[in-house]
Amino acid sequence: MKTRRLHSAVLAVALGACVLASTAPAFAATHTRTAVAAGGWPTPDWYLQGPYQTLADCDLAYEDAAQSGLYTGLVGCHWFRGGGPYMPGFYYEVYIP
Repeated sequence: MKTRRLHSAVLAVALGACVLASTAPAFAATHTRTAVAAGGWPTPDWYLQGPYQTLADCDLAYEDAAQSGLYTGLVGCHWFRGGGPYMPGFYYEVYIP
């Protein structure tokens, strides 16, 4: 009986992993997570939108982008230190494959 439960648990974990993998872009669109790599730069296919002087301004622009439905994924507002062509400020990120 314990072996059946173990097999069921393994099957449930595997099925859950498959479901999460297939819904990754949709999950990213509805949940805020950071797409900025460890070095501080956006990961491929993620693009910074901004800069905004205040978090409130960034949140307003983020909500507009979310309601437009143009992007597969969105990441909520966060502070970006700046560098390269980007000025310091609040940014949100969009996913464009």
